[in-house]
Amino acid sequence: MVLTPPSVDHDRLRQAVHRSVTAEFAAASEGRPVVYPLTPFYDEGRECVVVTSPPAYAGKVEHVRENPAVALLLHGGSGGPSLLVRGTATVDDADVRANAEYVAGLIADEPDGEKRRAFTENGVLESRLGRLLMDWYLLRVVVRIDPTGVEEVTPAPTAPAVPAWPVVELGATEAGKHDRAVLGVCGRDGPTPVPLRGFEVPGDVATLDPVAPVPASEGDPACLLLHWHTPDVRQLGQRVVRGRVVGVSGDRVRLRAGSHFSMRRETRLDVLRSVVEGKRRTREYFGESGLTGWFF
Repeated sequence: MVLTPPSVDHDRLRQAVHRSVTAEFAAASEGRPVVYPLTPFYDEGRECVVVTSPPAYAGKVEHVRENPAVALLLHGGSGGPSLLVRGTATVDDADVRANAEYVAGLIADEPDGEKRRAFTENGVLESRLGRLLMDWYLLRVVVRIDPTGVEEVTPAPTAPAVPAWPVVELGATEAGKHDRAVLGVCGRDGPTPVPLRGFEVPGDVATLDPVAPVPASEGDPACLLLHWHTPDVRQLGQRVVRGRVVGVSGDRVRLRAGSHFSMRRETRLDVLRSVVEGKRRTREYFGESGLTGWFF
């Protein structure tokens, strides 16, 4: 069932946003799908969904400038349906410091629960040293999504079956941690993230088992996202595999792997690497934009 803008149930949409510690954000770049996990918030005054990124990783949302048509997969609670939200997105990076305060307000508007605590009871950011190390992370590029349609999506009944996949350097230990698997494609209705029950990988081609038909044909580009996080989001990991659809049989899709990358934040060394890389990228961002004095 698809709900058009005049009939979008914003109460239901807001509740789905509040239930989703993370959601899968899908956009398109030069006709190719890109999918990332982002945390959604709800702006009551504007009646829109908000996702954000630190400037260091603004590439996650820069695609919106090229093509504002996006989709966001929100997750239902207690086994309820997920919501696929399609919308038109706009990027706000005019003042990334002011945006940090704006996002803090959205977090404060979240109901008391696991999600709100994950972003308000962060021991690292509560110390002076933590704020010095993570000042770059507090800065925010904001993307506002005005919903144009909402569709119910039946979620996978259990965590996806993710096998090791040597061709993309996915080992068995990492594979066992991923509890979300989503395939992104560019269908007739725009970028579309489709949840997976799991997949098999006899070689460089994976056979994917989606929960619903995938709007893709042989030869189409596709993007596979695997990710996980702890309830407090202090530890997390993700792997993105870009490739092409090489076959569709019934609901099953065969994906040939192309490029891939991964990131994780599990150990203190991971955090240190993240800080060093984040500060370097933030300096580059402010240098390119001509802005200075980004430290809090």
